[in-house]
Amino acid sequence: MRISSRFLCGPSLVVAALLLVSCGGGDPLGPWASNGGITLRGTVLGSAGAASGAGVRALAAAAGPLIVSVQGNSAISSPVDSDGQFTLRGLPEGRVILVFTRDGGTVGTLPLDNVRAGQEITITVTVTPTGVALVDDRRNGIGHGDLEIEGRVDQVLVLSTIGESRFRIDGRTVVVRPGQTAIREGNSSRGVGDLTMGRRVHVKGTYLPLEGTLQPVLALEIKLQDSNNGNGPGNGNGPNSSCTINGGRVGDRLELEGDVVSGGAASFLLRVNGNRAGSPVLVDAASAEFECTPRSGPNAPTPAQCRASVMGGAKVHVSGTLSACDTASALVRASTVRVQK
Repeated sequence: MRISSRFLCGPSLVVAALLLVSCGGGDPLGPWASNGGITLRGTVLGSAGAASGAGVRALAAAAGPLIVSVQGNSAISSPVDSDGQFTLRGLPEGRVILVFTRDGGTVGTLPLDNVRAGQEITITVTVTPTGVALVDDRRNGIGHGDLEIEGRVDQVLVLSTIGESRFRIDGRTVVVRPGQTAIREGNSSRGVGDLTMGRRVHVKGTYLPLEGTLQPVLALEIKLQDSNNGNGPGNGNGPNSSCTINGGRVGDRLELEGDVVSGGAASFLLRVNGNRAGSPVLVDAASAEFECTPRSGPNAPTPAQCRASVMGGAKVHVSGTLSACDTASALVRASTVRVQK
């Protein structure tokens, strides 16, 4: 029966392989060949003491290259390049488990749930001696992936009191919608008219579907952080300011966002985004809680994994209290450190 079945499909194994579908054998690549063309692009931040491409190059020098593949089908595979980048194409729908290997040994695995046809997924991970941790998971087209933005209103693109408004904030296009976006200053409610050019704000939002190459952000909450464009009297940001943080006063609660210059989870130097701080700020995070994106669900990193990802080059959001400040330096005692993309 085996011989006759083979001959019914053709005289050679090559032809047989090409005609498996017509012979009832199905797609030779199984469900992986026609799964909606799901593409995943990833960035590996490295391991303790290193971030971005430099960390990956250091790891590669000490051992073989890091390989990322899909569990169950190693044909969907990609090496991590010297800049920490990799791309996987043709992912199946549903739950996908990424496997990270080096020199034939498994470094760690990373499950991704709710993968859908047509998605473009971008993830950022850290590789540590204990495994792989997810830092950011962004999926264009389905509003997946919460984020926070801190900076000044660079441009008012569209202003409407009854419909959708748009602003450029810290280089991003931020969408404000009635009924979906809350705007506050302290305990008081504010409106879109208060989002004036130069105004410093803190935005909590989520990604909207791509508009060509533009990635807009839907603001769920906007907090106004200073008044008079940061130059009014009494806010500590005038010409006689004695604090390197604009508007900063010792004892104030504040939120800062930026890049880690050096240090680790217990204490690090933070380069604050925009022009809010005249010099890097020292963050005491010894007693802080650590969070990552996503914050919940099966892909959520543990607090320990979040702590391990705080290293030079990491992007973080810090909530805390200003403990000391002068014209050249500042110390913030953090209550929460959120590791971002």
